[in-house]
Amino acid sequence: MILKPQLKDIKHIGYYLGKITIGVGFTMFIPFIIGLIFKETNPALDFLISAEIALLCGLVLTWVCKAEQDLNWMQGMVIVSLSWLVAMALNAIPLYLSGHYKSFLDSCFETMSGLTTTGLTLVQDLDHLSYTHNLWRHLGPFIGGQGILIIALALFMKGTAGGFKMYVGEARDEKIFPNVIHTARFIWLISIVYLIIGTLALGIVGIRIGLKPHNAFFHGACVFMAGFDTAGFAPQSQNILYYHSQIFEIVTIIIIILGSLNFNLHY
Repeated sequence: MILKPQLKDIKHIGYYLGKITIGVGFTMFIPFIIGLIFKETNPALDFLISAEIALLCGLVLTWVCKAEQDLNWMQGMVIVSLSWLVAMALNAIPLYLSGHYKSFLDSCFETMSGLTTTGLTLVQDLDHLSYTHNLWRHLGPFIGGQGILIIALALFMKGTAGGFKMYVGEARDEKIFPNVIHTARFIWLISIVYLIIGTLALGIVGIRIGLKPHNAFFHGACVFMAGFDTAGFAPQSQNILYYHSQIFEIVTIIIIILGSLNFNLHY
């Protein structure tokens, strides 16, 4: 069967894609704040520029394509597919502006590798990458591992029918609560709780092996996000070998095992 999209289909897809784009834009303020904390002015500006581009695109899409009716299956599947491509392109902008990638295509590859928790990297001179951009590399697996659509469902969606179609379209099978929106919010709640606990555990181990406190907890957060979503990224080019600590490795292994479990089991 050949799908023949009508104007209303395009409007529905554009409207919800705009919401997802706005969600991506807001996540860029996390590394922006980190950049201000670490006094990395230029990297912080990279994310401010990128966030403005994402928010502007999202607001234009939601304004031009305003349509709040529930989605059908075709619309939901198309939104899921396009959202991953849009997230890849937008998330690659600040990485490319860092100057640590030979081309925008390389930064797109890095972004998609992170979002899909693949773990392949094309970054140049990783050991001198800013805290701000390094955090963004690791936020990618954390966002992608839980699901880009889960952000939209948790923050922006009110209905259940359209949200359910996107949830299933992203190959999700966990339905912890009858309402898929509540399920999405639970997934993010449990992920953030684990993030706090895992960062504290790895940070304390990092301090014990000689890292400065701010470095220890930064590395702890990055390694947790990559480990919990089995992505394989690390803040340093030597990866886990950089820490020369069996305890650090054991804690990381526990985090990886926790991340491999179904959210129903976590519940």
